[in-house]
Amino acid sequence: MRSDDVIADRYRLVEVIGAGGLGIVWLADDLRGNRSVALKRPGTAYAGLRADLEREAEAARKVVHPNAVKVFDVVGDGDDCWLVMEYFRSTSLGARGILPPQKVAAIGAQVAAALAAAHAVDVVHGDVAPGNILVAENGTAKVTDLGISAWRPATVTGAGEVAGTVAYIAPEVADGGRATAASDVFSLGASLFAAVEGEPPFGKGDPDACLRRLQSGRAEIPVRSGALRPVLDALLQRDQAARPTAAQARELLDRVASGQSVPAWPGVRKRPRAMVVAGVAVAVAAMLVLMLTRPWESGAGGPARTVLGDPRTANPCALADTGVLSRFGEATLDPNRGEFNRCDVLIAVAGDDEIDVEFRFGVAKSGPPASSTPSVVRHEPERDRAACDIALSLADQHELVVTAKSDDDVAADFCQVADVAADHVESVLRENGRIPRRPAEDPRSLVNVDACGLLTGVSASTPPVPGFGKWRCRWPSPDGSLQVIFDRDDVDSAREGSHQTMSGRDVYVAPAGYGEFTCAARIFHLRYQDEYGASKVELALVVAEGGAPMGSLCQLVTRLAGPVAARLPSLGG
Repeated sequence: MRSDDVIADRYRLVEVIGAGGLGIVWLADDLRGNRSVALKRPGTAYAGLRADLEREAEAARKVVHPNAVKVFDVVGDGDDCWLVMEYFRSTSLGARGILPPQKVAAIGAQVAAALAAAHAVDVVHGDVAPGNILVAENGTAKVTDLGISAWRPATVTGAGEVAGTVAYIAPEVADGGRATAASDVFSLGASLFAAVEGEPPFGKGDPDACLRRLQSGRAEIPVRSGALRPVLDALLQRDQAARPTAAQARELLDRVASGQSVPAWPGVRKRPRAMVVAGVAVAVAAMLVLMLTRPWESGAGGPARTVLGDPRTANPCALADTGVLSRFGEATLDPNRGEFNRCDVLIAVAGDDEIDVEFRFGVAKSGPPASSTPSVVRHEPERDRAACDIALSLADQHELVVTAKSDDDVAADFCQVADVAADHVESVLRENGRIPRRPAEDPRSLVNVDACGLLTGVSASTPPVPGFGKWRCRWPSPDGSLQVIFDRDDVDSAREGSHQTMSGRDVYVAPAGYGEFTCAARIFHLRYQDEYGASKVELALVVAEGGAPMGSLCQLVTRLAGPVAARLPSLGG
C-alpha cells in the first residue's frame, strides 16, 4: 500500500505510524467523517479472520472509556481487512525507557481505569503489555487493542502455544488457562514493573526462559520502584484470587501518583529472605540463626551438600554477573581487584561515582555445624550507611560474602544491590550444583604459593595462622602481628612509599590502611595486563601491626621483605 491510497472508498492513507510482526498501522483521513483515524492491518490473513475481527470489534465497542482507544469499524474486502480505530498521537510505554515511580503510577492508574470499565462489561484484554499502552506527551494514557485478539498469532514455545506477550502474561495463562480479568491485572503489574525497572519481572528474550522463570516464581527484585513497590507486589501475586481488581488497582495507583504511601496489600507475603531455624541442639547452645535454606537436589542421593571444594580453584567471578546488576547502572566485571579470593562488579551510577559489588570467599564465621547443613544458609544482611553484606554459608564451613559498598557519596540502598547479586549466586549454584572452578593460572602466579612458607623463624612459640587459600598468613603476638598477604593492584597505585630493589624486585614501604599503627612493604611480583589493557601487578605484602612507633614497624617490614622477595617464584621464562 502507498500513501494516498483509499481504503473502502473512505479512508485515505497518509503515513505509516507503526509496524511490527503483528501488522502495520497507518494514519488515515476519514473522507466522510472529517477526522483522522488509525488503520491497522493484521500481518497474517486467514480464512475467517474478518468474522473474528467483527465479533471482537463489537466487544471492544462495548468499552466506552476515555483511557481506552475506541474501535470504530472493520473494513476491507474478504479476509483482507482493516481495523478502524481512534487516532491517538502518542508513543508506547515500552518506547519511553525507564520512568520514575510516580509517573508510572499515574500511567498505570489510567490503564487500570480502562480495564475496570472493560471488565464491567465482561471484556478481557488478554494482552496488556507496554506495546499496547499508549502515552501522550501530556501524560494521558490509553490502552489499545481491547478485546482484539483474533489477529494475534500465539507464541510457540517448548511448552506449546501461549496467547499474549510472554514476558507479561499471568501464571495461569502460562499454565495453559484462558486469560481472565485477574490475568489483565497481573499483566498490568508486569508492564508497570518494566516501565519503572527497565525490564519485565520474569526477564525478556527467549520465550521458554521467560516461561520457566514465571512458572518457578523467580521474579526480579524491584529496586527502583520506591513507593510503587507495594502495588506491584499486589498486582503480581501468583494467586489470581488474591490480586486486587482493576478498580482497586486504580485506587492504589492513584495514591502513589499523588505522593501518598500504600500499605502492603492483604495477603501479600514478603519475598522469602530468611526464616528462623530452631532445633533441640540449637536451643541447648542458645543459638538462633536467621537463614534461608535452599536444598539443591542431587538425584536419588537426596539433597546435595554444597561445598566450596579446593579453595585455590574456586572461582568467585563465575558467581558475579554484570547483566543482573546493570539495572543499577553501567556494570563492569573487575577480576583483578584485591586478593585472589574475590571478584568485583563496578557499577557506574552518576558521573564518576560507583558502587562496588564484591564477591569474596572466606571461612564461615557463623551458622550451624557442617554435619547439619545439607545446603546453603543465607544470613540476614548486615548494613551500615555505605555498605551491606550478605553471607552465604556452605556445608564445609566456607562462605561467600556479597558486599555492596561505595567510597563515594552514593544515595543507594546497598542491601537491594547485594540482594540482587546474592539471588544470582544462588541461581548459579542451583543450576551447577557446585562452585565453578577458576581458569588455569600462570604457573608463576602467587595463586600457587603458600604465604606461610615465605617467612620462617618468626616466632617459635606462635604458629602461623593461614588464611583462605593460604594466600594470607598471620603470626599473632601479644604486642601485635605480622602478616604476609597476596594482593593485586594497578601498577601506578602500588608505587607508594620509599622504594628499594630486593632480589631484583621493586619494593615500596609505607604506612598502610590495615590498622592505626601499621606499615607494609609491597613487593612487586608478576606484572600483567588485564582485559582492558590496564597495567596490573601481583603483590606480596609484608605487614606489621602493633603499638610500636611507625618508624620501627616500617624498619621491621623492610628487613623481612628481603627474605620474602627471595623466596617468591622465579619470573624467568
